[in-house]
Amino acid sequence: MAAKSSEMQAREFVYDLDNCASEYGFGKEDFWQVHLVTEKDKLKLAKIYYPLMSVPMAAETVPTILSLVQGKLVKFNGMELPAGKSVVIKDTQQYLVAYNIKRTF
Repeated sequence: MAAKSSEMQAREFVYDLDNCASEYGFGKEDFWQVHLVTEKDKLKLAKIYYPLMSVPMAAETVPTILSLVQGKLVKFNGMELPAGKSVVIKDTQQYLVAYNIKRTF
């Protein structure tokens, strides 16, 4: 099966965020925090925040997908990805995660 394009992955991620926000009753002031993290950090965040959306990222697609997701989130919500949270760690599985800091367990 052919790998999904970066554009399609970014579009699906933003679509899933929008659906999740609707499902959990996010208001206009509830924004997603989006970060690139390792699997260990993802597990830590999952113990604190709910809902937490995540998608595994291939190292070569990270810069492209991050910029596409940022562009789509700015367009839809007026929000931006935090600066300095897109560092790729070589030879480590990383995830693009999104969570709302107001929504904890």
